[in-house]
Amino acid sequence: MTRFVAHIALTIFLFAGGGSVLAQNGRSLADFPFWKKMEGYWESENTYFDANMDYQVRSYSSLVHVELNGHNYHETEHRFYPAGLSTSRYGKGLMQPGEGIELVVTTTGKLIDDAGTLGNIYIDHAGSSGGPNVAYHMLGENDAVRTNTIPETGVDNYRMYFNFTTPDRRFRSNFGLLGNDKENLGGLRAFILYRDHRIDSANFENRRAAIREQHKVKVISRAHTDGTRQSMVTRLD
Repeated sequence: MTRFVAHIALTIFLFAGGGSVLAQNGRSLADFPFWKKMEGYWESENTYFDANMDYQVRSYSSLVHVELNGHNYHETEHRFYPAGLSTSRYGKGLMQPGEGIELVVTTTGKLIDDAGTLGNIYIDHAGSSGGPNVAYHMLGENDAVRTNTIPETGVDNYRMYFNFTTPDRRFRSNFGLLGNDKENLGGLRAFILYRDHRIDSANFENRRAAIREQHKVKVISRAHTDGTRQSMVTRLD
């Protein structure tokens, strides 16, 4: 009887999310082929479109570093924008005409089940933080989707697909959606295509310097160290 009661208690505990097969079998992110492919250094060429598929930013670049540590995920993305829409949005008045900006975005998360789902997401978008409704769902060994759901409507505000064509090449397709627009719920408001290829860690800083020069980057925006969720924008010269 005691064993039966203990078994029922354990079942309820697992069903309620208090534990999972993950906790018992000790799997880590690196045990999943998709997450193992994500690990490392990446360079990306990106294009940002509006809802009518007209260019917002025709060409900008990213450098991405993904680290796996057991159940924990850490990503740092450096986005390099030429002069234009994004420099005025993030530059806080420090930009001179014709200058570009580097935006640093960090994402952290944790493996939460034995299906390879990444949860407990925290995204710091140069001080603008988010993540409580974000999760990464594996679709297979080469594919996954990151969703950001509006709780009130149940519709995604963003939906980003990750697709590996080889272990060293991937595509990211980020759909900005109208997650709380009653008249056009679920409609498209923006789209970004990222074309990534793997690079060697030894080349990361060299590529960073070259891309800064390519986009005439003179200002960097990142999360403020005082924890106020404000961006810290400084000039590089």
